Amino acid sequence: MDYCKYHPLTASTYHCDECEISQCDHCIDDDVEHNDVRCFVCGGTLSSLGSGADVAPFWRRLDSAFHYPMNKQALMLIIIASVLTSLGAFLGGLTGLVITLLTTAALTKYSFLCLQSTADGEIASPDASEAFSGGVKIILHTIIILFGITAMIMAMGRVFGDMPAALFAIFWLICLPAVFINYARFEAIGPALNPIEVGRLVVTLGGAYLLLLLFIMIMIASVGTINQILDERFYFFSAILQSVVSYYYLIVVFHLMGYLIFQKQRALGFVSRMESSADSEVRNERILLTARIEVLAKEGDFKQVLKVFNEGIKKHPNDYGLYTQFFDFLWGTKDVEGLDDFLPGYLSLLKDQGRQTQGATVYQRILLIDKDYVPKQPDLRYQLASSCFDAGKMKLVLKLINGLHRDSADYEQLIPAYQLMANALDEMPNKGSQAEKCRQLIRQLEAHPSC
Repeated sequence: MDYCKYHPLTASTYHCDECEISQCDHCIDDDVEHNDVRCFVCGGTLSSLGSGADVAPFWRRLDSAFHYPMNKQALMLIIIASVLTSLGAFLGGLTGLVITLLTTAALTKYSFLCLQSTADGEIASPDASEAFSGGVKIILHTIIILFGITAMIMAMGRVFGDMPAALFAIFWLICLPAVFINYARFEAIGPALNPIEVGRLVVTLGGAYLLLLLFIMIMIASVGTINQILDERFYFFSAILQSVVSYYYLIVVFHLMGYLIFQKQRALGFVSRMESSADSEVRNERILLTARIEVLAKEGDFKQVLKVFNEGIKKHPNDYGLYTQFFDFLWGTKDVEGLDDFLPGYLSLLKDQGRQTQGATVYQRILLIDKDYVPKQPDLRYQLASSCFDAGKMKLVLKLINGLHRDSADYEQLIPAYQLMANALDEMPNKGSQAEKCRQLIRQLEAHPSC
């Protein structure tokens, strides 16, 4: 099994030939505008690996397999077919034969549909209405296939003797599920009767095929047990119950055969994807943006990450999550200059969304990578100082406001800024004299605004 380069514990579902890497569903650009799937790194079209390598073996899905026919349409089809089949057997004659033939054709067609849809990755059972067309053709093909197998065994006996014929008969008995699988896969009699193709399929499926055979034998035995338990006086109802169980098992078995094909899809030379409610949800542009950023960051292409982030916040100017991700990235890369350029927009968003107090945490985090950091813009210093004051971080208020009148003498909010500083000093122990000096500076600024 190949694993995603960016999520080493997740099986890969796509491969980029240009970058020579494999990715999972999360790490690819499946924007519907492209009508294909592309690589976030090089922009090239990806090759699907399918998802068969990532699915659980069928024996771990037996619980789900038994629930597969448990929907209104499938159950109604099973019950009605069971009643009609039993009625046909009870009536006998040409009428009974026609009823039995048509009913068996419908259930057989539905069973093959279950195999095909599961092999294609459809996790839900197909619409029962599809069972009422083409079933007779499948029955006729099945009869032809069984006659063809019988003819080959008889021919083997005439040419090579009884022992080779017996071994050949055992081969076909063991491979009978594979015969039906090949017929469903190719919708043709030839591959189903070709012993080489059938044998190759059995070998490819390996031990899972043997477990499937064991499972089929257990279900056949259970139907026989029902027949022995039920009283012969209730023959008609016994026949209905046996038919219900048999048809139910038939659908389960064909579903499992389809799932086995889906699981081994890469070895069989095709790719498919398992459909589910989660898969049907199209990722929006915002989710794709985050995925692109994650991939590029793991590739170490920080220049491109910055570009994507800047494009993203232009498209999503009120997205708090995206802004926070951008801050985390700049902080993680210790890009203090980038943080200084980023802060105005970030703090403005925090203010608009009523998150002003988070400014104190933002500033504290920046100090962890640059203990002397003070924003260049006076507005940012005052805004951060206000957030720190509200958060009770008085020392940070002093750090931000101290010297503001020298660094930005023309700043219009100098007096409110120093009033904030004086209030912060009042809140600190043994800072009364410094608070008074701060207020003297405020009076000087009021008297001489240009000083």
